[in-house]
Amino acid sequence: MGQHRAKLGRRGMAALAAAGALIVGGGAAAMIGTSSADPLLPVPAPVVGTTYVLPDLAPFSRVTPTGSATPGTSEVSDAFTPPAPTGGGEASLRLQTPGETDKAAIAKAEDSPLAEWIPVAAYSAYQNEAGNPIQFPSYQLQVDYDPADPAVGFSTLTYEPIYNPATDSTTANEWHRYQAGAGQWCSTRAIPGVIAETERSCNATRTLAQFVAAQPDIRVTALVINQGTSNPGLDAGVDLVTTPSTIYDFELTEPVVIPDPDPCEEPTTPAHPGGGEWGNEHENEGHENNGGHENEGHENNGGHEDEGHEKPADEGHEQPDHGGEEQPDNGGHEPPQCS
Repeated sequence: MGQHRAKLGRRGMAALAAAGALIVGGGAAAMIGTSSADPLLPVPAPVVGTTYVLPDLAPFSRVTPTGSATPGTSEVSDAFTPPAPTGGGEASLRLQTPGETDKAAIAKAEDSPLAEWIPVAAYSAYQNEAGNPIQFPSYQLQVDYDPADPAVGFSTLTYEPIYNPATDSTTANEWHRYQAGAGQWCSTRAIPGVIAETERSCNATRTLAQFVAAQPDIRVTALVINQGTSNPGLDAGVDLVTTPSTIYDFELTEPVVIPDPDPCEEPTTPAHPGGGEWGNEHENEGHENNGGHENEGHENNGGHEDEGHEKPADEGHEQPDHGGEEQPDNGGHEPPQCS
């Protein structure tokens, strides 16, 4: 994710400066020295609606390969250049499948209508190295198109850039954003009304809207980020995986924000270098009242009593407070209750 700015406040800044404090968050660090004059520091900040996936991969779990497939590698990493897409912080999910039978995938359970995924499903992907230059990780949805019958209904819908050449770039060493919800998907199994038996296993593609139109009750039961077999030498990254409920941002450490100062805490006045109090060191520099002069011989208004005119208060106009409008305290916000 990008760099955000967090405000420290006077007391927090003073305390940190006195200690030469180190602020760490999202893999970045900023040193505050005693000569720092800027209370605004660039620190990674959490984004509302974002779920940070750390090296333990929670809430995802690694998928154990079955059959003849062998395990590849799935880990959070900052090895790519850049390490993440714009807005994706300082790391991403790295998937490696060195061998022909290697598979690297992570998954998490879901339970929502497929229709909810159409406007939001998306992810960013990066290809570092590849045996086949058109291959990228895929975004998969495991679905149940007949929730009322536990014996039928399972399939896996797969989105890959290779099946969406009109919209998806496969240029290496660049981060790409794939709007999967609007693209073409294939199905591992036949689904009545939309995928025939001869069209399964990615022999045909359909939009998510077409799957929903054919099977209105179809639901998503799991989200999978997959780099399957037959991708030897593929070293790729994935980040900012968008779902109906959140955006998954893969990071080595979770970003933090320095909290705003306590509004009820009194600011600290720095000590005067010569002792005493600020503004009183000269006691008016030897002058008593008006520079040692008693109004220079004039009494009140330069010796004139308003030049013979009786001056009404406020020039005869009754001045309403704040332009005649009742102004709420603190900009209309209830002030903090301080004890």
